[in-house]
Amino acid sequence: MEFNQELITALAHGDKTAYETIKDLPSVTRVSIGLEVDKLREEKGIVPSSTGFSVYGEPKKSSYSDPEEIGKILVANIQAEKEREEAQEKAKRDHLRKVVEYRVQRSRAGLNY
Repeated sequence: MEFNQELITALAHGDKTAYETIKDLPSVTRVSIGLEVDKLREEKGIVPSSTGFSVYGEPKKSSYSDPEEIGKILVANIQAEKEREEAQEKAKRDHLRKVVEYRVQRSRAGLNY
């Protein structure tokens, strides 16, 4: 597929306006343009002035940008894990107590458990 060489050169140099013109194109076309851009950069040793260029679109920003919020989430997760472990341990103790009581009753009655 043939593309406008001025557009390819502009993209290779990291031009934001050139990126804006191709961002609405189908992904297959953007990948083809990206391959042409990479080929041109390799052949001519072009280093883009903006390293944020991507034929696949802008990178998504993390929803966890506030360290305090991350800390709160981690504390909540650790607390929930502790509560789950405590509930499991309590269930084990209760079950073991019931088994022991059952066996003691059977043993007192002279029966096998």
